[in-house]
Order: sequence, then structure tokens, then C-alpha cells
Amino acid sequence: HIPSDLRDPFYTDQYEQEHIKPPIIYLLLSGELYSRVCGLILPAEEAASLQNHQSVIQALSRKGIYVLETNNTPVSDLDLSSSPIKMSAHIHLIDALMMAYTAEMISIEKVVSCVKRFSNISASKELPFDLEDAMILWINKINIKMRELTEKECKMKQHFLDSPGHHKSPSKWYWKLVPVRYRRDHLSGRTLQHFPLLEDILKDVSDGAALLALIHFYCPDLIRLEDICLKEVPSIADSMYNIQLLKEFANEYLNKCFYLNPEDLLYSPPVLKVNIKSFFGVILGGTDTDVGTVES
Repeated sequence: HIPSDLRDPFYTDQYEQEHIKPPIIYLLLSGELYSRVCGLILPAEEAASLQNHQSVIQALSRKGIYVLETNNTPVSDLDLSSSPIKMSAHIHLIDALMMAYTAEMISIEKVVSCVKRFSNISASKELPFDLEDAMILWINKINIKMRELTEKECKMKQHFLDSPGHHKSPSKWYWKLVPVRYRRDHLSGRTLQHFPLLEDILKDVSDGAALLALIHFYCPDLIRLEDICLKEVPSIADSMYNIQLLKEFANEYLNKCFYLNPEDLLYSPPVLKVNIKSFFGVILGGTDTDVGTVES
């Protein structure tokens, strides 16, 4: 629920250079915007004490999230309030807030609980050691389950096609013009669906397929399996199609939470890792633990 005056924070000058609007600069330098956002993440009793940059930094540190520059130097209140604005310091604080939000949306305990509903977890080999590892585990377990379900369905259809009773019924003349193998594939609805397994949270989700398979698992009526492009080697066009489908779902059912450009997910640059993980947190946290429903 972004306030209307914050929805378009940039303007372009006569030299086609992009700048942040002065009212937004004021909100960043004063700490008001950060206090407001942090207050939405934290419990109500903690949110009441948020008044400036320092209180936000301290609140994040109590959750184990530290606002650090690239060289691991702590970002200070002075860095965040100095004018002209020191944008690198603000980016690190924004990243920290996104990390805190992601941690609130999902946790290792929730992931393990959800996965145990439909799959086994090896306590010695598979327990996630951090939030990113938990995301990968959850997505992979669902894609393995989807692979098992589709293979089982294909075998059932193939068994039906191979049964003696089935061959007596289809006698239409046009089936005699095509090879038997193609005829069986066509009747069974079998497609070469590839359910990807992730190793890298950035590189392996860039085609959107793994996330869409997860959404289908929980919400089969909202994202149909046949609408997802599940190729082993998708083209850029295939990936962009999936990402657009993901964006439409997020906009319709998850409060328009897709704030990335489609190309951001497609190329997944390391600089946007926190942004992309935050979006995954919304997707994963927005799926209810009861299969078939989505939290409103």
C-alpha cells in the first residue's frame, strides 16, 4: 500500500538525467520513511520507539541484521542524514530492511514444517542452514514432487492407452495417417515438462519456471501447469513469458508485489540479490501451508 505521493519518486531534467524528487529526499534524510517501513515489519510494541535512523539501525541489529558498507564499515546516523544525500549508505539500509522483511515472511522453521507436509527431509543432510538455503530446499522439494506427480499421471494414461479395451474404441480414419508413437503422445497429453532443481538462488530461477511450479502446487486453479513453459533449455522468449505470468499472478493475488523489471529477474545481477530474495519471500510467504489456498 504505497502512498500515492511516493509511487513515482523520480523526475527527469532537461538533460535527460534522472533525479529523486526533493520530498522523497527529505523523507530519506529525516529517517521518517525508514521508521514507517520498519514499523510495518516489527511488532507493534517495538515499532512505537522508531523515530530516526539510529533507532531503525538498532532495531535491525536486534534482529541480527546489520547495516554495513561494502567494506563492512557500519553505516552511521551521520551517513544517512548528511546532505547532499549519500546514496550508497541509504541503499545498504534499504537492503537491510528488505532482508528483515524477508525474514519475517518466511523462516527456516516454517519451511521445514511446510516441506514435511508432502515430502521427507533428511535431518543429517538436508536441513537448511540459512534463509537462502531454506528457499532453495522448499522450491526443490516442490519441483521434485511435481515431477513425481506428472510421471505418475503419464504412466496411468499410458496404461490406459495400452489396455486392450482402449484400442477397440478409437477407429477414426485420421488416426491411421499418423505414427503410433505420436498418436499415443497426443492422446496422453504428455509433454516434455522439465521441473528444474535449483543450486543457485539467482541463476537457476531466472526463467521463472521453478517459482511458477511452486505456485501451481499450492494454487492449481490460479496457475495451470499447461500454461507454464517447462523446458530443459528455455529460450529468452520462453523465460520472459514465464516471468510475465509470474508478474500477473503477483499483481493480482499478492498485492502487486512484483516491483522488479522483468529483465531484472531474467538476468538476475548480483547487485539485485537482496531485491530478488525479498520477492521470493513474498511468493513463498504468501502461499499458505494448507495446499490449495493463498493468504489474502
